[in-house]
Amino acid sequence: MVRAGAIIQARLGSERLPNKVLLPLPFNGGPTMLEHIVARAAAATGLSKVVVATTDHPVDDAVQHLCITNQITCFRGSSENVLARFIDTAKAHELDVIIRLTGDNPFVSPEIIAHTLQQHVASAVDYTTTEGLPLGMNVEVVQLNALIKAAQGAKEPLDKEHVTSFIRRANDFEKQTVKFESSCKSLRLTVDYPSDYALASLIYAKLYKSDCLENFMLTDIEKLLQENQWLYEVNSHHTQRIAFASESQEFKEAEKILQLGGFSRVLKHVKDKGYD
Repeated sequence: MVRAGAIIQARLGSERLPNKVLLPLPFNGGPTMLEHIVARAAAATGLSKVVVATTDHPVDDAVQHLCITNQITCFRGSSENVLARFIDTAKAHELDVIIRLTGDNPFVSPEIIAHTLQQHVASAVDYTTTEGLPLGMNVEVVQLNALIKAAQGAKEPLDKEHVTSFIRRANDFEKQTVKFESSCKSLRLTVDYPSDYALASLIYAKLYKSDCLENFMLTDIEKLLQENQWLYEVNSHHTQRIAFASESQEFKEAEKILQLGGFSRVLKHVKDKGYD
């Protein structure tokens, strides 16, 4: 019997928005962002466990305290080697399949988690990811054995800091992508900056009902965005920090940003120098 569980990596040491996982949603009073993520993950069918994986650094004592207070399972591990932290968490809770979530994505969907997990198990691959969703709603599903294999091959600090970067780059893993379609896939629904938190708070203030057992879904967000197009502008000026699988992929993304920003001369210089 396959045991699948969600592991949520969470810490308080964010440079751009400190202590963000403990911020309330909505802003004027509600559970913390981390509590929302745990509740939404726990609502997904097919999961045996939901675990918050934080660091063993003293600053993250507050994360553990929040989990204890709210009867949330918590595991503490390396602050630098996040890949090892995930492996240790999975082993401690006897998980064969891991749904990787992060503490800055309060809109993760139970339905999307369940569907992606189902596709992953049915296909018997090492790693499954999603695309076509708003930033902050995509999920990753990975076999524990694949993480262990990645840890054995990972030599670069980047591959230890980012749990699945080695798997995404290496050729000796079976991988698949589950595609979704969303009318608001260009929306930032991750929380890295104050403006991201402002948008999350606005959406939660409108859609979250504390007395309702059901979580609001992507279709509810899409409907809200159709009626309030200005919400796209709240945090649209931010770009996402990405762990690229290769140098060429990073240059391609840089070209897109230069094109969108109108930096045609700089883009020509980059191409003339052969950086792409």
